[in-house]
Amino acid sequence: MASKDERHRTVPKFGSFKPKPTPSKPAEPQLPSEKPQEAIVDHDSKAAKVSDSHSRKNDSEYAGHRGDHHRPSSSSTPSAQTRDHRKAPAGASNDVFFVDKSGDPLILRYGSNDRSRVPSYRRSGWGRLMGAAGIITINRDKNREEFSIRGVRDRGNGSAFRNKNSLAEASQSKPKRIRSSADGTLSTEVDDFVALEPPRKRRRGEGASSPEPGGPDYRSIYGKTRAADDPDSRSESGSDASAHPGDEVDDEMSTAKRKSIELSRRVRESPEDIEAWIMLVKLQDSLFRENEGDVHQRSTEEAKGLAGLKLSLYKEALPHATAPLDRQRILHGIMREGSKVWDPKALRKRWDEVMKTDGDSFMFWKSRLDFELTQTSTFTYEGLISFVLERLRILNEALSKASAAEEARTLSSQLVYVFLRLTRFLHDTGRSELAVSAWQATLELTFSRPPEDEDFETSMSSFSDFWQSEVPRMGEIGANGWRHFVDATGIEDPPEAKMGSSRDDPQTRDPFKAWASIEQQETAKSRMPARTLDEESEDDPFRVVMFSDLKDLLPWFPLPIIDEARLQLLDAFLVFCRLPTAGLSNSPEYSDLNDTFVAGPGQAFEITFRADFVGEKPFEISKKMPEFRQQGGIMALSQEVLFPASTWFRYLDKWTSIFLTNTPQVDASWALRTLQFLVRTCGIEEIAEYYLAMEWLNEPSGARTVAKGLLKQYSSNMKLYNAYALIEWGNGNVDLVNKVLSSVTSQKSPSATPGSQLVWNTWTWLHLESSQMQIALSRLCSSVDPSLQGSAVSPALILKAKSHFSSTRDYSLSSLQLEISAQHAESLALLEYLTSEGCIGSSSGAQGNIVAAMASITSFSTELASRNLSKSPYHESLLQTAARLLYYHATHGQVPTRSPYRPSYMREQLLTFVALFPRNTIFLELFAWAESGLRIDDPVRDILESMSLAEPYDCVATRRFAVQHEAHAGTVHSTRAAFEAALVSDTCRGNVDLWIHYLRFVHSARELKAKVKDVFYRAIAACPWSKELYMEAFGTLVKDMSSSELRSVFSILAEKGLRVHVDLDEFLEGWKNRRW
Repeated sequence: MASKDERHRTVPKFGSFKPKPTPSKPAEPQLPSEKPQEAIVDHDSKAAKVSDSHSRKNDSEYAGHRGDHHRPSSSSTPSAQTRDHRKAPAGASNDVFFVDKSGDPLILRYGSNDRSRVPSYRRSGWGRLMGAAGIITINRDKNREEFSIRGVRDRGNGSAFRNKNSLAEASQSKPKRIRSSADGTLSTEVDDFVALEPPRKRRRGEGASSPEPGGPDYRSIYGKTRAADDPDSRSESGSDASAHPGDEVDDEMSTAKRKSIELSRRVRESPEDIEAWIMLVKLQDSLFRENEGDVHQRSTEEAKGLAGLKLSLYKEALPHATAPLDRQRILHGIMREGSKVWDPKALRKRWDEVMKTDGDSFMFWKSRLDFELTQTSTFTYEGLISFVLERLRILNEALSKASAAEEARTLSSQLVYVFLRLTRFLHDTGRSELAVSAWQATLELTFSRPPEDEDFETSMSSFSDFWQSEVPRMGEIGANGWRHFVDATGIEDPPEAKMGSSRDDPQTRDPFKAWASIEQQETAKSRMPARTLDEESEDDPFRVVMFSDLKDLLPWFPLPIIDEARLQLLDAFLVFCRLPTAGLSNSPEYSDLNDTFVAGPGQAFEITFRADFVGEKPFEISKKMPEFRQQGGIMALSQEVLFPASTWFRYLDKWTSIFLTNTPQVDASWALRTLQFLVRTCGIEEIAEYYLAMEWLNEPSGARTVAKGLLKQYSSNMKLYNAYALIEWGNGNVDLVNKVLSSVTSQKSPSATPGSQLVWNTWTWLHLESSQMQIALSRLCSSVDPSLQGSAVSPALILKAKSHFSSTRDYSLSSLQLEISAQHAESLALLEYLTSEGCIGSSSGAQGNIVAAMASITSFSTELASRNLSKSPYHESLLQTAARLLYYHATHGQVPTRSPYRPSYMREQLLTFVALFPRNTIFLELFAWAESGLRIDDPVRDILESMSLAEPYDCVATRRFAVQHEAHAGTVHSTRAAFEAALVSDTCRGNVDLWIHYLRFVHSARELKAKVKDVFYRAIAACPWSKELYMEAFGTLVKDMSSSELRSVFSILAEKGLRVHVDLDEFLEGWKNRRW
């Protein structure tokens, strides 16, 4: 019997809601997987009715629950009423629920129900939205039943859709799309809700790969599976999953994600594939850049997060690395990424553990050296010099016992590198005399060794006598070498004693600036070691270097390996002198220009960072010529960059254009005399062109005498004749150039001789640069028919020349004579440029068919790639010649300021060159020059981020170019961001030259000057061994730092063991008393 409360509880009835008569025949119960047709409601037209019906249903349940607490659970369970979608049997009396298929049209007219006829109710959960976060609630606006969603942080009772901040945040989030399953079937009745999140585990088709639930997702830097990488992205692209069964990869997915999916599949199927693990780790940088979206400065936390992800991948791969080499590679990656995550104390502890097990590995030793060198708290001169000398001793012993040629070659390369790092460290800490003496002794031991001295002890005893006699040594005036000293039985006179030079009075009243001036003068005097009788040695006994000071610093190369070691040592000597290498060493252990601790200075920086230069307008930049001064850049070494014209890139430059007078540098005259001794006395022909270029750049008037002397000594060297012609061309002696080239081409030499075709190409280029295209064609065809007279060339001869160049090129390539093949490929490209008709975009008489010339180059590049020779230096040199032809075509037209050419075609070709050689600064500079400055985007930044600054191409030269490009095309802040990105990278963190230029740049910029002291302290923390960096406090920052700060800087400099000639406290005391 119903209770009193139940009798008084009535259901509101409306005229339009009259229930239809119930049929007498009971309906058959439906299965749970079926949905009754009567329960389907049109949400577009009856949303208000469903809300009202749901409200009445909840109110009835709530009232019944309060009225009768003892009702059986079978009839009062909420799940039985709310989740059962089946119709009740006809016999069951239930006047609360009924089916309405028509609805109330008045709801649509007035927008809501009649609230006076709706029973009072309240919503469960106080308005919180089911399935959403707790901060989202349902809010009723005004008196009408209009519901909206707002956050608890929103003030007032208004809707979140009226809040501009909330709408702005919502517009930045990715929408989630609801799509049907791949097979097109509807969800079953068990799924009584629409999932707004992707499933925890995705179905796998044939060849599809997906991370396990909760496991690492290798397509993302965040480690866990993310919704953005799952079904939503595929539905947004509009791809049909049923068209490709089992294909889980989106057609619009980036190349990095596709590669990541493939690599993640490889490491799951073959965990022992260490190469796949390493490639997967390197790919995280590309994935991170994609997740970043817009280009911005990466924060410290983001960098740590990326390093942490790489570290986890390395640790996961370590148990599967069974081979010793693979294990070392993984461990090296762990230590490299761990240095960005762990604190210094934990990092040192882990280094101690690694060195106990893998201390013999040269790779680990080099990384440990870099670690010890950059730890400000523990770095000292004595500690680090002991660490390096111990490794030098181990390598000397191992090399003397090596029997296999490959082992001896590897140990020799390592020994050269360790010696280079040792001497650069000595020079940077202020001990330039000791470093120069070490190089003098090593070069004497390697290039001027007497033939009968084969034993190490015997040789050292003889060399000790030579050194202690104080006769002129290599690079000094009157030097004859150790061999001559032995042949003369030690009868040689030492040089005359040198008198001391007086100091220049400082032109300042600032005592700290005056001390810096005196210290720089003393440093300049100590560039070369002194003799015992010199007057300066009495004031500073460290100026005299005895053999006992050198004995433990010297490498020793046995005779079987000495020929190869000489070439490696020559390149190392040039790096020590802060010069680019001569390209003589290709050893993987000897990475000269890419090593941040030994890389030379960037010459173009000095003119780039003027206050009136950074941030020039785009139209002003477009009128400028490219930056041809590229010392410190990376390019293939050839004569066109060693002896360039005024409108092309130069590999070297004048010494005074690179180094300032008072900067710590190697003595220029000593470096030149050393090269002269090696070429003229020791007979090292491989470096003759480099030496001639250095003499021409520093002493143009005396280059002719030097060139004639070299030609007399190496009369069969065709390249030296060509170099001499380029020197005279650079000096403006056109008639003499024609005589030299005519003389050398009249000599009978086969076309397969290296340098023979180079001479004809040079002669062609000289006429082409003078806009004499017909004469240039005649010179080029004369290489095929020397009897050709005049400038007229017949079509038959052109066909003969094309056939000759093509056949010689292909034959030389098949016999792996790459130099000769590349020279004839250049000749063929020049011939196509000068003779082909139908040039697109060319209307000037001084221009040829650039499309035909580039097609010839592309054809040869494709052939080299098919033979796996695309990374050859001869290929890179040929592409540099192609870039030179592109630049010539762009700058030679009828109107000087508007040359008829297609800039887009030039950029397209240069982009192909950059893709092949991302480090080449010639290609990068020309691409930046050819790019329009009026575009919103910057393609130069794009190729830098995606190619040149990505592993394994990231190096000091490319970072330097990125900074220089921002200084040209960007702003002060973008230039600062480029500096910061370079100095936090592994390749430039310890580069002193880059830190110094960054410090000076911040100091000169008005917007950044407030941060200059912070940059300085960061610099000395990253490079605590560099005396030059400490001295910036007493030069650039002397007016920005207090006297106590300057004294602290000097105290740190002295505590670290760096060489100081004049004590600061004594100088300041004497300055007060005017004793200086």
